[in-house]
Amino acid sequence: MSTSRFMIESVEADRVLVLRGELDIEAGPWLVRAAEDAVAQGWDRLVLDCRQVSFCDSSGLNTLLRLRMVTSRAGVPLVLADPSRSMRHVLRITETDRVLTLTDTLEEALGRRPEEASDSPEPGV
Repeated sequence: MSTSRFMIESVEADRVLVLRGELDIEAGPWLVRAAEDAVAQGWDRLVLDCRQVSFCDSSGLNTLLRLRMVTSRAGVPLVLADPSRSMRHVLRITETDRVLTLTDTLEEALGRRPEEASDSPEPGV
């Protein structure tokens, strides 16, 4: 799924949505739809690979909070893996990082040890 500035790639084996680009008002509905589809397919967790999110505004934050509600109702953990520096800044100053689950690496979000990292989805794959 993609808009002109945002792309979502599903890596179903790992229950990961790889996000690329700007998480804003245009991207929000795409991400919510992808997350709802993942939950409907029975994913037992939803990991958002945020390494390549270049921008996140208030609409993006609202989308993430909406996703938290959707996944929480379904009993599915939501994890933001390795948010980009700019995204971490927005999460920190809005204190959204206290509400959402963040990890420093994708491997940590997937519950893997660092030596298993070669099995993780790579950007652009």
